[in-house]
Amino acid sequence: MLQSSSSTLRTLPVKKRICFLMKLACSVSSVFIFCEFLIYYVAIFQCDWPEVKAGAHMDNAEFSASVLKTLFLADTHLLGEIKGHWLDKLRREWQMERSFQTALWLLQPDIVFILGDVFDEGKWSSPQAWADDVRRFQKMFRHPVPTELVVVVGNHDIGFHYEMTAYKVKRFEKVFNFTSGKLVTRKGV
Repeated sequence: MLQSSSSTLRTLPVKKRICFLMKLACSVSSVFIFCEFLIYYVAIFQCDWPEVKAGAHMDNAEFSASVLKTLFLADTHLLGEIKGHWLDKLRREWQMERSFQTALWLLQPDIVFILGDVFDEGKWSSPQAWADDVRRFQKMFRHPVPTELVVVVGNHDIGFHYEMTAYKVKRFEKVFNFTSGKLVTRKGV
């Protein structure tokens, strides 16, 4: 009897330690899952499209088909290989991708505009660095076929006035199929 109670006392601290470590692991995992995945849903779920009422001359089904849901983003400044630290790029791009994909899933916009300065180093990036930046952009901002993505050029993408060249402008236009002089009209808007 004495031997049994003494062995229980010896193992009790180990059990407490294991229990504490399990609780700690569960807590850290829960915080990680919330902060890295669920927070985007919590934040974007609070957003909604404004309610627009149909006029007397139009029924609701016809009217809702004519409403254009538009999402605007600006100055993403994806870091390049020169100034961008790998850890900073990893963190920023993870957050941008998660928030963009969550917004697409919850809000289901018809069209998304990204208003310039897509890249931070587009004005001086080499062809290989440009291709890598574009690949990362396309991965982060992938979108379903019904959602149109319009990317407008910015000064960090092709350079400031004296740094701008025809090569940089054409390179941007080729990838994004858009010039800043293009007029975009969808659903009469």
